[in-house]
Amino acid sequence: MSRTENLEEKLSAFGNGFYGLYQENKEMCSVVSYPDRGPWGNSRYRGNCTGHLVKDLVLRFNSKSVFDPAEGGGTVREVVNGINKYLKREIHYEGRDLNQGWDILTSQLPEKQFDLVFYHPAYWDIIKYSNNPRDLSNCTTLNEFELKLTGSVERLLRAVKPNGIMAILIGDKRRTGNYYVLMRTLLMNRHIGHLKGIIIKIQHHCRSDRIFYNSRNPFLIPIKHEYCLIFQK
Repeated sequence: MSRTENLEEKLSAFGNGFYGLYQENKEMCSVVSYPDRGPWGNSRYRGNCTGHLVKDLVLRFNSKSVFDPAEGGGTVREVVNGINKYLKREIHYEGRDLNQGWDILTSQLPEKQFDLVFYHPAYWDIIKYSNNPRDLSNCTTLNEFELKLTGSVERLLRAVKPNGIMAILIGDKRRTGNYYVLMRTLLMNRHIGHLKGIIIKIQHHCRSDRIFYNSRNPFLIPIKHEYCLIFQK
């Protein structure tokens, strides 16, 4: 079964694929929470982003073209397919992924530029997605991760149209009792466009929710959020 056919099957549960599923969230603000991840993408793919955030961004910025350089479970593709079908749009979509042999740091970028590039990179030392040394999740040090993350974002900016948007979804990391803000190098980089906003996305249904935090260490505060950085070229 193809991804498109699978999307059709899941959307049928919502009554002809609608019932407000694709309505624009006009009350979207700097904090968002989506307890239901929606019918898009492979829910078994660990770290898969909720499609509600993607849908809200595509509609808010009225994107006519979308590029996903790290497709993973296929959420962005299915969101765009659904918008095109149920809102009668003609959004052009392209996607790539390391599992398809496309390396974000060295492979050729798409020939055209896009209104919206939605990038959800693999995080350092959280979920290991492959044994590929080019996979950001395999970086052995924070410095290596930050260098590759920054390099990938600077390169992806070439795929953004002038005045277009790059949205980067990224979280934080705790390791050996220390807290690491994985987006810090992006905020200090002047070569990836103008920072227009930061959306804090509350996390739901994570494996880490089952972790017991020792009350004797008051600094082990569970991480329940990610950031969506909005840059304009």
